[in-house]
Formats: sequence, C-alpha cells, structure tokens
Amino acid sequence: NKVKYIKQTSAILQQRYGGDIPASVAELVALPGIGPKMAHLAMAVAWGTVSGIAVDTHVHRIANRLGWTKKATKSPEETQAALEEWLPRELWSEINGLLVGFGQQTCLPVHPRCRACLNQALCPAAKGL
Repeated sequence: NKVKYIKQTSAILQQRYGGDIPASVAELVALPGIGPKMAHLAMAVAWGTVSGIAVDTHVHRIANRLGWTKKATKSPEETQAALEEWLPRELWSEINGLLVGFGQQTCLPVHPRCRACLNQALCPAAKGL
C-alpha cells in the first residue's frame, strides 16, 4: 500500500500544489496514506508550525503507562487529545522525539526495562518492582 500511496500522493502534489506539500493539517490528512501523526510532523518540519502532538504507538503506549491521560486511551488520536489538554503547547514539538527513542530503547512494548529506567520512581507501571 505504501508504494501505491506514494505514487498517488506524488501525482496529487504535482497537480494541486505545484510539487510542494500543503500547508495545513486538513489538506495533509486528505492525501493518501497520511494520518494525523505524519501531518503534524510535516507541519513542524516543513512549515515550522506546531499544529498538534504527533502521537505514534510509542507516545500512545508511554503516555498511558505514565498516567499522562486522565483515563486509559484506546487510540493514538484519543491520546493526542488527552495530551494536548494538559501539556503546555511549547512542549508539543518535543514530546514525539523524546518518547519514540525512549520507547525503542527502554519502555518497550513487551518486557519494558523498568529496572534500568530513570523514571522508575514516578512511573505507575514500574510500581512494585
């Protein structure tokens, strides 16, 4: 599907945007294969605009483990809304990069490395170790 989306998106970008990318989240998510996470990342990188928190599987998982959502969220979109409610906007651009690396190295989906984690004392998921 990725190849198909890339071909379709390339054609749309040539026809509608003169080979550039759109400058709004709404236009970006209308492109084939582009979801909210990628749209927010594109807005930040291409246009220097923080339009929302880019939530992928790592951000979704870790935000829930740390209790950063009032109640457990079931999707990245729910997690995005929950985080944007309380996290100061000036930190929105940093959260994805910080948590993705942390989720790949320490806070793994299965068998997280809680004993080696510097956040162990404040993480509800690490309680009882």
